[in-house]
Parts: sequence; structure tokens; C-alpha cells
Amino acid sequence: MKFKARNPQAAFSLIEVMAAVMLLGIAMTTMLQLRNDSLAKAADARSRSISSRMALNLTHRIEAARVADLYDGISGDFADYGFPDFAWVIGLGDGSTFANGLSDENSEQVWRNQLKLAADEQEVDEQQPPLTRVFVTVSYPSFLAKEVSFTLESMLPTWAVYQDFEAYQATWPGMLPESIE
Repeated sequence: MKFKARNPQAAFSLIEVMAAVMLLGIAMTTMLQLRNDSLAKAADARSRSISSRMALNLTHRIEAARVADLYDGISGDFADYGFPDFAWVIGLGDGSTFANGLSDENSEQVWRNQLKLAADEQEVDEQQPPLTRVFVTVSYPSFLAKEVSFTLESMLPTWAVYQDFEAYQATWPGMLPESIE
């Protein structure tokens, strides 16, 4: 058996092999980067969905007058629901300093002082508006940014926000549940 020598033109050159490997490397790097971006966006979408549901849950609790000691700037987290990284801040009223989710250590005292000043300026017989603007801002960690926040703005009955059960009783006589009384 006699072996015939190959034609040097039939083989790949080193340059062609290097170009193919480089092209394969660029394609694989791009595909992995796209995969990582997709995973980060999916995780961010999940966090945004959770934050919107938690904000809506908190809004419903406010509407049912089930948030004790509610004041402008009250904050907390959703650790009871299994999401300790999700923090919330509530802003009350159109002039809320916490509508954008900023929290302060003395927020309750500041809010109570503002209410006292506003009450001193108001006439005693003046009625409160039927609805109050409420901002629920939920902040959560994200892969896309250091921290992201979601704000849910709602108009809720004023009696529920300020837990004025006399106003509730005046609006719906005889309808106050015994558990609230």
C-alpha cells in the first residue's frame, strides 16, 4: 500500500483555523452575555411583579383601616410575607414629602406636627375631603441597578386613611363591623 502525499492546497491554513476559533469565541461570548441579560431582566420582572402585588396588598390593608398608627412616612418591610429585601414607605396626601419613597427617622413626628398646624388653621366645622391620595413605594434589590422602587398611587377613603370611624359611621350608619368598634 502506497500513501499518496496530500495536496497542500486541500488543507486548512493556520490563519483559517485561528479565524474560525476567533469567530466561534465571539459568538459564544455574545450568546452567554445575552443569556445573562435575559436572566437579569427576568429576575427584575419577577421582583417588579412581587413589589406591585405587595404594594396593592398594603393599599387594600390601608383601605380596610387595618394599618395601625398610619402616618405620612411610615415604613417597613415584607418579611412577614417572605420578602425581607422588599421595603415600603407610605406617603399620605397631595403634599406628602414621602411620595417618592424617601424615609426619615423622625417622619412620624414631622407628620404629626404638620397635622397639628393644619388643624389649627382649619375651621372646626370644615369637612375632610372624601378621598385622600396615598403613595405606597416599594423598593427592592435588582440585578440591573443597585436598588429599584415601584410606586403605587391610589385615592382611598379619608376615613380609612385617618381611621376616622365616626366619619365612616356617618357615611354608612349601622354598617361598622363589630371587630373595628
